Amino acid sequence: MKFLPNFEKSIIMKYKPVYLPVANLDIIGIEDALTNYPNKAKRLFQELERKIIDLEDNPYMWPVYQVRPEYRRMILEDHLLFYKVDEDDHKVRIYRILYDKMNIPEHLE
Repeated sequence: MKFLPNFEKSIIMKYKPVYLPVANLDIIGIEDALTNYPNKAKRLFQELERKIIDLEDNPYMWPVYQVRPEYRRMILEDHLLFYKVDEDDHKVRIYRILYDKMNIPEHLE
């Protein structure tokens, strides 16, 4: 049996998405802002869900945000999601989901 590959080493660890409290507040704000636009809200949140699933396998797929290089930036229609990859805990920490016309650096801590 020594010729069999070591499958334990070949298992790819997924990164767990973790929404910080302020990101959850951003989601509530987006829901409120899009109350009169249910189709747009549905599209946006479906896209968010799909892209978060992609991040679980490949957290480095989105570029570094050049203004604040400690963050990565994901595009969601007319919103931007900012996150950091935590290699130690194998987590993707989601910090903010902001409307793209906002003063973004002002809203990132």
